[in-house]
Amino acid sequence: MSRRSRQQATWPDPPQPLRCALCGHEYTRKELTRHHMVPKSRGGREVELICRPCHKQIHAVYTEKELEREFDTLEALRAAPKLQSWMAFICKRKPTGRIRVRTSKSKGR
Repeated sequence: MSRRSRQQATWPDPPQPLRCALCGHEYTRKELTRHHMVPKSRGGREVELICRPCHKQIHAVYTEKELEREFDTLEALRAAPKLQSWMAFICKRKPTGRIRVRTSKSKGR
């Protein structure tokens, strides 16, 4: 076996890309954030990997109290009324590039 073929044989496979739990785009682990389904400040421990734009949008639209009471599962979050237009928008976009997220005017603070 030549030196070159030995080196190629020992190279590890590149890590498989992961998918955002909300929009489904592929990202590396570094590009995903951990979203606590029930906010950490309210005792939540369950975590889903979500891309930064989706994570920012969730927290821009809903308060922690709303997330705890109404959207404590991934299915409930995907069906959230205020996220439907976001989901339609983000699913059409490429996962690269910067996406600006603004806080909702209807978010109760």
